[in-house]
Amino acid sequence: MGHSNRDTTCGLFGWRPACLQPLASKKVYMVLYGILVIIQSMLFTYLSATLSTLEKKFGIKSKEAAYIMSGNEISQFLFIFALPFIVKAKRRPLWTSLGLVCTGIGCFLMALPHWLSPVAEVLELEELEFQRNHSSTAGLCGSVYHPASLEGSCDAEGNRNIDLVGLIIVFIGIVLTGIGNCVFWSFGIAYLDDNSGHGNSPIMLSITYTFRLLGPTLGFLLASFCLKTFVNPGVDPGYDETDPRWVGAWWLGYPIIGALILVFAFPLAFFPQRLPKEGTDADRKEKEDLMKSGLNEFMNTNSFRASIMRLLKNKLFMYNFFSSIFYAFAFMGFGTFMPKYIEFQFRITGSNSSTYAGGIGTGSKAMGLLISGFLIAKFKPSARFLSGYSVVLGLIFFGVLIAISTLGCPTSMVHGTMGENGIIDIKSSCNNECECPSSRLEPICSKDGTTNFYSPCQAGCLSKRSFTPNKKEGDEEDPKDTLVFEDCSCVQEAWNQSNFKYSRDWILNDFFPGQEHITDDLITAKMEEVDPIPIDSAFKGWCPVDCGNVFATFGITMFVVMILGSTGRIGNMLVALRCIEIRDKSLSVAFNVIFLSLLAMLPGPVVYGFLIDNICILWQEECGEPTNCLLYDSDQLRLVLMLTTAGIMFIGVLFDIGVWYHSKGLVIFYEEEDTKSSSNEVRHDSKDDVQTMERYASSLSINASCKNALAAGPTH
Repeated sequence: MGHSNRDTTCGLFGWRPACLQPLASKKVYMVLYGILVIIQSMLFTYLSATLSTLEKKFGIKSKEAAYIMSGNEISQFLFIFALPFIVKAKRRPLWTSLGLVCTGIGCFLMALPHWLSPVAEVLELEELEFQRNHSSTAGLCGSVYHPASLEGSCDAEGNRNIDLVGLIIVFIGIVLTGIGNCVFWSFGIAYLDDNSGHGNSPIMLSITYTFRLLGPTLGFLLASFCLKTFVNPGVDPGYDETDPRWVGAWWLGYPIIGALILVFAFPLAFFPQRLPKEGTDADRKEKEDLMKSGLNEFMNTNSFRASIMRLLKNKLFMYNFFSSIFYAFAFMGFGTFMPKYIEFQFRITGSNSSTYAGGIGTGSKAMGLLISGFLIAKFKPSARFLSGYSVVLGLIFFGVLIAISTLGCPTSMVHGTMGENGIIDIKSSCNNECECPSSRLEPICSKDGTTNFYSPCQAGCLSKRSFTPNKKEGDEEDPKDTLVFEDCSCVQEAWNQSNFKYSRDWILNDFFPGQEHITDDLITAKMEEVDPIPIDSAFKGWCPVDCGNVFATFGITMFVVMILGSTGRIGNMLVALRCIEIRDKSLSVAFNVIFLSLLAMLPGPVVYGFLIDNICILWQEECGEPTNCLLYDSDQLRLVLMLTTAGIMFIGVLFDIGVWYHSKGLVIFYEEEDTKSSSNEVRHDSKDDVQTMERYASSLSINASCKNALAAGPTH
């Protein structure tokens, strides 16, 4: 079998069975690669969704968990040492497969700490008996039993218990998955584009990125299933997931994802160096290499140093690269804290905030990607139009972020004393004798409907009872009964200080239970009647805040903007891929993956986290140390997150203008190229092979006006 045939046939080394050859097609590769895109995208979403459980399992702070997560970006930075190899790599599917094997091994490593140090969370009979005996006073002022207490997480010296060995193993696993991720995207996207006709490339890329959006949704679903399972499956710990002591099966998803990756990575290794189709970039690259084969300059022009210099000297490449840096920095930080922003800004629960954030992002982006891929393939716009469209989208995003920085809800304050450092101190004379331990937040709301307290113990509550709102006589007990805490000294102290009144809902619940058609005059009269009576009771949960309309406006606005933003992604990727010589395509993708990780994806969340932590007004304390933030100043949170993102993104818009300016004449589709070069066919002169080769290679992807302005980079 000739060398050329081996380059286009399925198999490994000398083994090229005929039964595999029908699989050497773009459709088969697209299906296999798409499945792997989904699984790869599941992994990091699953890791993010189980992060809080990892913090509980290993006894670490939120910022320490962020350091562990940074293993992915660190591995991508280390991947820089593989750049010289990327220039010379031929069998990209084989190397992609080996990278996925690395990812699979990393997944199994991340689950290993569970088996090395299983969590002994099953309660002894004596402890269960103790809890049953004190259930009526659990969590109250002066109680000896506090289910939400964090003091059990400290060692004898009062320091946090941290599983360092387990953390190191998880970190190594994340590093390995990051290396595999680099290889997967550096080679996979370039191979797909090289083996697709320019007319089909927009659709192929849009489908690929839609798959990439589907993966996170499945990752969240897998995480939800695993976290609802006890860390030791099949064991009944004596309590459910609503208990603060619950530890879900955080490790269970990693071997599942790892096994799926290994199964689908195996057949990827058998794909040929290029698919047997004429007229693709891969076919043209092979012809280019054949023309160069007898030239002394061949190794020099394909060396790592020469390839890097070709990229760095191109204005279009550098403008696009720095634009991507600022966009990625802004939206990596913005996206990381979007669920937290929704939770604290609009009073949405943590699980629902992740669902809404995922729905706003995933659904809208998928819609925009598919629409834009179809339209670009159909109308084949010029590079100037696509890059100009990116500028317009950037300006729209900038304006929207400025506008929604005014859209939010007031801060739900917790009763306490605001210190000079802007932090609320929940300790007061009214709860000094309660001996409340450091515990997780268990908010309760006074019957005025606006004043929150950290926990029943910190509110000085001495008793509790179940209560069904609007319960009528004869109704059976509702399993969703809320708890009402009574004889709360701090609630009464707050009433003495502020002279607040009963809320309308509690007037109805306490004085007109189960009655209908109560007039406003009757409610007002009752409120005046009970006004002198001190309020000393509260109910479980945060005080309700009506932010539904504000959140709906925010959600609809972001959904529309996300659709518009994603419509520019395929065009930006096409400009990035077409503005480079074919031989530099894999290197350019790897270059951007590495430096985007180093300069944007790694520092972005850290910088945003630092800014957001500075506006925290209530911290969780564990073993005498502050860990994660429990409450933010809503107004400051809104301004910091939106205006910071808008400012950083505007710098990216300025670089996008540079991309637009230098993209004049850039060829995106073959039809343009054929029209522009039909009168200047390449002539093969034996006396000037080098110049002929260079003109031919240049005509494959760019015209003369773009020759010194080649570019590549990931989408914004």
